[in-house]
Amino acid sequence: MPSDPYHEAIARLTVLGPLRVWSLLVTVFGDLAPDDALDGPTLSAILSEIGIKPEASRVALHRLRADGWITSEKTGRTSRHRLSVKGRADSDAARPRIYAAASDMPVHFALMPDGKVPDPEHYAPISPRLFVAAASTPPPGDALILNGDAVPRWLRTTAETEDLRTGYAALHDALSDLNLPDAQSLGPLRVAVIRVLIVHAWRRLALKHPMLPRALYSDAWRGHDCRTQVMDHLAQLPRPALNDI
Repeated sequence: MPSDPYHEAIARLTVLGPLRVWSLLVTVFGDLAPDDALDGPTLSAILSEIGIKPEASRVALHRLRADGWITSEKTGRTSRHRLSVKGRADSDAARPRIYAAASDMPVHFALMPDGKVPDPEHYAPISPRLFVAAASTPPPGDALILNGDAVPRWLRTTAETEDLRTGYAALHDALSDLNLPDAQSLGPLRVAVIRVLIVHAWRRLALKHPMLPRALYSDAWRGHDCRTQVMDHLAQLPRPALNDI
């Protein structure tokens, strides 16, 4: 593969974790075509740039159709694929956690009755009965809510895991080393490819834990720095029109 900033970026972003084709396609549809259809040749062009073989993409598309996540139809000899109602709902639900800008939001703590656990998408466990969430999260009806204006230092690292800490460190390094030309120089196809790979690497981590403020994490945590990096890169690589790819 030629050595240039574009191909180097692909190499750095594709080694960050297992590149499951069906999951990559979820990112492609969610980022590039949340409300539109993607035709087969456009999809093939994007996946080919990443090194995905046609037979692997066919298997992945079949899986997503079987799961009710996309629909496909033929227009002449061209296949067109789009998110199903279920796929669009799932994508819309994840969108705020993927694309929200970084912020140091306040938190609250929920003390739960024995055996009760609040929504894990919003609450992180501190102890068997104590959970933390952004202050804006609607609290469970049976919880005792405690103000989180002052987060004690001993709580730092409670909300993070070693796998996530390592994953964010690797993503932070990869995003820091990207040295891409501007979007116009790259062209629509290459912009689409790099966007998809950035969002995919970020999505794999960001959806594994609630959005919580930096004060709850150790100094080694790069999750919030990665969110800032991702938003900066996506702003520099605006989503291209599908007809231009």
